[in-house]
Amino acid sequence: MLERDSIGRTPFDIACHLGFKNIVLYLITKQGSPGDYLVQEFNVDNLGRNCFHGICYRGNFEVATTLLNIERAYLKKILLEQLLKEKNKYRLKNMDIKHGQLSTQIYHDSDIIKRHEEFNIRVYNLLEKYSKDILDRFR
Repeated sequence: MLERDSIGRTPFDIACHLGFKNIVLYLITKQGSPGDYLVQEFNVDNLGRNCFHGICYRGNFEVATTLLNIERAYLKKILLEQLLKEKNKYRLKNMDIKHGQLSTQIYHDSDIIKRHEEFNIRVYNLLEKYSKDILDRFR
């Protein structure tokens, strides 16, 4: 993945340029965890081009779709991990919450109600960050 040709392109860049979407997908999965992949910048070759230049030049829209979908899936996976951490942090159970609200079938004391309100605020912030991350990635 770190090897470059004389122009400065990586195997990932060349696979994008040639339209080999399965190889692109394979190389993405070998770049590390979703969090590691998303913080990496795209390689820029000696001519100032990244993988999207090759994709657009050749019209490899399947590769572009695959690349953007895997990034979106990785962002969703990170969001799910963050939500599970928050749920455990606030000590909430699946049976406590139904459709985003506290279940009416179970008695909830004031501590659980307060934790649920704090959890809702934190979830709102995480979703706001998720949507901002999607927009930043697509820019």
